[in-house]
Amino acid sequence: MSTKKLNKFVDLSKKLVDFKRYQTDEQEEFVSNAIAIYRNNNLGSGAINLQVAKFFLFLVDPRKEVRG
Repeated sequence: MSTKKLNKFVDLSKKLVDFKRYQTDEQEEFVSNAIAIYRNNNLGSGAINLQVAKFFLFLVDPRKEVRG
């Protein structure tokens, strides 16, 4: 697993939201979710860009709500 790509995915995901306004527990959950999504979807084997981060944001962001 590429740490550089993982860090890029986490950083891009953070840039899509106002991360500094999140509470500490939300920030920790956000980063934890981003790491899990990166690993579970083998994102290290492809290009990491803003489009990829946007696609997975609803799974990463603890403030996002999935509506059915």
